[in-house]
Amino acid sequence: MTLAGLCIDAAEADAIIARFRAVTGITREIKGSRISLGERGLLFELLEKSHATATIGIALSATRPALGMDRGDHDIDIYAALLEDVVGAMLPAAGDCAKVVIDDGRYGAETLAHIRSDIGDLVGPCGSAQLELSHRAAGLQLADVIANSFFTRALPGDRQARMSAIVTPMMEAGRFTMRILAGPILAGEPHGENEGKKQAERRHSEG
Repeated sequence: MTLAGLCIDAAEADAIIARFRAVTGITREIKGSRISLGERGLLFELLEKSHATATIGIALSATRPALGMDRGDHDIDIYAALLEDVVGAMLPAAGDCAKVVIDDGRYGAETLAHIRSDIGDLVGPCGSAQLELSHRAAGLQLADVIANSFFTRALPGDRQARMSAIVTPMMEAGRFTMRILAGPILAGEPHGENEGKKQAERRHSEG
């Protein structure tokens, strides 16, 4: 599972989606699974010109449920752990009154209400956490494309190198940071590791 948290002004996100629609003619909701490589490249070029930054959480070995555990419950646990880890990593740069918008279409209302409450506790009394349907929020659509790009980049295949080429400029500029959620998932214990920081440290040591 891959999750992207995007830090962007709402007006700037709206402008990016509006420009993308004007060039491509796409009127439906923008999703990473529905656009071509060329369209994806255009969207990332628009993101490069913006002030946006993103943190991407990827679950690797953590994705296998424990023996006897319901797969659906485990999926929710992974999603919640990724979301808390990504949002927690973004909060220091977001300031004291961060506004977090969470995709309202992934799980049932009761489950999402609990997740929203947990994120609300994470951002504190000055911040806010709200649920929104992705087709109504440009930022959520952009985050979906970013998450899908990193998910595809992690899969062996003929699209892997193309996805890597698309996301590399933002990675090298330090505007995209990847975090790995590894090991067993325990309630309240996300285990994210900053892969972008580790890569930078490796480059520093090699140089």
